[in-house]
Amino acid sequence: MTASLVSACSDLPSKDAALLLVKQEIKEEATCTLPISLLSRLKMQHASKAVCVAREGGPDADGAVACLDALATAGATKRMGDAYMAEWPDEVSAAGFDTVSPYERRSRNALFKGCVEMTDGLREGQFRCGEARADKIVRVTKKDESRALVRYSRAVTLDPQLAAIDAACGPATRPAPEGSLTLERTAEKKWIVATDAELGPPGSTD
Repeated sequence: MTASLVSACSDLPSKDAALLLVKQEIKEEATCTLPISLLSRLKMQHASKAVCVAREGGPDADGAVACLDALATAGATKRMGDAYMAEWPDEVSAAGFDTVSPYERRSRNALFKGCVEMTDGLREGQFRCGEARADKIVRVTKKDESRALVRYSRAVTLDPQLAAIDAACGPATRPAPEGSLTLERTAEKKWIVATDAELGPPGSTD
């Protein structure tokens, strides 16, 4: 059931009421983002859900593999096993012999220096890097006669392994220190999360 709170005399919900709604409706996550320069070195295996580094990348490829290794060591993803690396890559396994001949087919081992699991967000360079919770309401502002914008701060505790990831990958963008949520007031004078509200914090900030 969607959380709701009865409105007080004000046109806006109280900060306490708004914080309760935020805590009930939003699953907080501490998400960091890899440097853009690192993302350009990664090759996605979309069908088999893996992120790989091509062997032809030279010294940059070694750095990218070290980054994936650091992510796996920290538990943000996991390395793909030997059986996976011995298979053909997605684009080849899905192609018929009339498109790619058996003589031109090479295993992932021959093409990639390493692969890890494409965990949630890793395709965009995002990974879990700690714990977060809604801490307090920064402000509640009126959007229109029946809607209010709630801005709240987040208490973020970063994983100690993040330092090793920074060293291997380059400094990751830290989780957003604030989030926002739009509430709407029903005909019964109750505040609920707006039907078109975007749940969760805005984009990460430095």
